[in-house]
Amino acid sequence: MNKNELPDNNFDQDAMNSFSEEWKKFNYMNSEFDSDLDSQFNAYTSPIDLTIFNQKTSIAADFGAGSGRWTSRILKHFSLIFAIEPSEGAIEVLREKFLGESKVTVLKESIGRNSIPDESLDFAMSLGVLHHVPDTSQGLKDISKKIKPGGSFLCYLYYSLEGKSSMYRNLFVVSNLIRRLISNLPYVARKVLSGLIALIVYYPLARLSKYAQNRGKDVSNFPLHHYAEMPFIMMQNDALDRFGTRLEQRFSKDAISEMLELAGFDLSTLVFSEKEPYWTFSVNRKME
Repeated sequence: MNKNELPDNNFDQDAMNSFSEEWKKFNYMNSEFDSDLDSQFNAYTSPIDLTIFNQKTSIAADFGAGSGRWTSRILKHFSLIFAIEPSEGAIEVLREKFLGESKVTVLKESIGRNSIPDESLDFAMSLGVLHHVPDTSQGLKDISKKIKPGGSFLCYLYYSLEGKSSMYRNLFVVSNLIRRLISNLPYVARKVLSGLIALIVYYPLARLSKYAQNRGKDVSNFPLHHYAEMPFIMMQNDALDRFGTRLEQRFSKDAISEMLELAGFDLSTLVFSEKEPYWTFSVNRKME
């Protein structure tokens, strides 16, 4: 077996197929959405200053690269970036997107088993991936061992609704029941139903949030308020990710801190973002 075709150990086959189809559909090849993606990426990277890295020598990896929408946004900061992705559909998108880009090495590999040398990365990121794997704690350990001592890690994990109102939490319970029903349907049904949810739930609530926000209202406890400025295609993408995926885990700050300590990260360097999406955080691997 070619070392670049290592089997995935983090996702079950259904999740693999689901994400494969998702990233073929939402490949973000069209530059029309670049400014919206830039805004979202700026929110993700708020806990870290990417300019600290040396663009001529620093090495990075994007674990669960998907369509490469985030990989492409760190190109200017690094000399080499590994785009790690286990699903076939996403790999096709990545290879097309980075064809001729010498800085990016696309690897059809998993978080738990890949050919990146241990302690070789100055920076690693995994945005919106590890809450969809069976053992998030192990995933953090697998990534940690690839980072140099003192190297940085940027991650986004679904939060456990800390600080939200009881109404918000009750709405989440209902939506989670719907997710469990939809995510067990055949993929085509998942895609259609999540698209309908994006149209009749995400879009109206997002635009209502925008309307209220523009009039100076506090919308922090308003459902889906963080989609206020996003285009509809990103709502479709996230609705499919949310309702079409069977495995979804959520974590508190304390739980994340525990897992990071077990994975060998230095909690004194841990920074959680103060703005959504939660929880986005950066942390450095312990110095040895």
